[in-house]
Amino acid sequence: MLTFLHISDSHISGDPEYNPPWETAPSPHPNLGVERLLAMINRLPFPIDFILHTGDVCADPRAEDCRKARELLLQFPGPMYCLPGNHDSAELMIDLLHDGRRLHVLRDDHVEIAGYHLVTLDTNGAGNGDVHAPTISDPQIEAFAERMKATGGGPTIVAGHHPLIETGVPWIDEGMRVQNGERIHRILRRHRDSLAGVFHGHIHQSMNTHSDGVLYVSCQSTWTNLAGYPGLGENERDDLTPGGFNLVMLKGSRSFVRRYHLARQ
Repeated sequence: MLTFLHISDSHISGDPEYNPPWETAPSPHPNLGVERLLAMINRLPFPIDFILHTGDVCADPRAEDCRKARELLLQFPGPMYCLPGNHDSAELMIDLLHDGRRLHVLRDDHVEIAGYHLVTLDTNGAGNGDVHAPTISDPQIEAFAERMKATGGGPTIVAGHHPLIETGVPWIDEGMRVQNGERIHRILRRHRDSLAGVFHGHIHQSMNTHSDGVLYVSCQSTWTNLAGYPGLGENERDDLTPGGFNLVMLKGSRSFVRRYHLARQ
């Protein structure tokens, strides 16, 4: 059995006074959520094989944010595999976070972990800017198809930052999703018998989507979370849902996902 933790959207900042301009209501500093997450994970009564961070590691694509992220993330049990989100600079993450031992930064990659294939997709598309609803290029999609083929039908985990398929929530589908994600879904569908799940973040909420035999799992942010329900056209804060993480247990063709919520303060 393979056991890992899925975390996302930590938005770590090197600015102790960080206060994003788009927040209309007061919010705690994002680093506080990461510190509470660390305390909770250190109390878990079971071992884990790795931690998967599905992006927006940092609040902004700045060196000081990456340095603070390294300081905090090195305190977690390793190894940790980090993907870039739309708030990150992949280049800075590779320069300042990646050490190839405790911290690994993955973009369009394929690594093997304890008999499983981890195939990652940098869903930021053309660049590392604030791209909330990117489009993936033809060459990147073709390269992803080749990485999936290279798994040889072995058990596979796929990870990226943005959701790929429609959810039924307008603000997510129109403004937060990979706009040509159905093309990637068609590739995943061909591998569904060996696919344990597709793990992502970006939407700051827990959501499971099952489509054509493919399981998509998102993770709530450790900072602030957002609402998602039919007909919701604009994103809105969900202050009733605390931050947290997913515990993922894989055995053969079975995938078990349990939500853990951080205690309120």
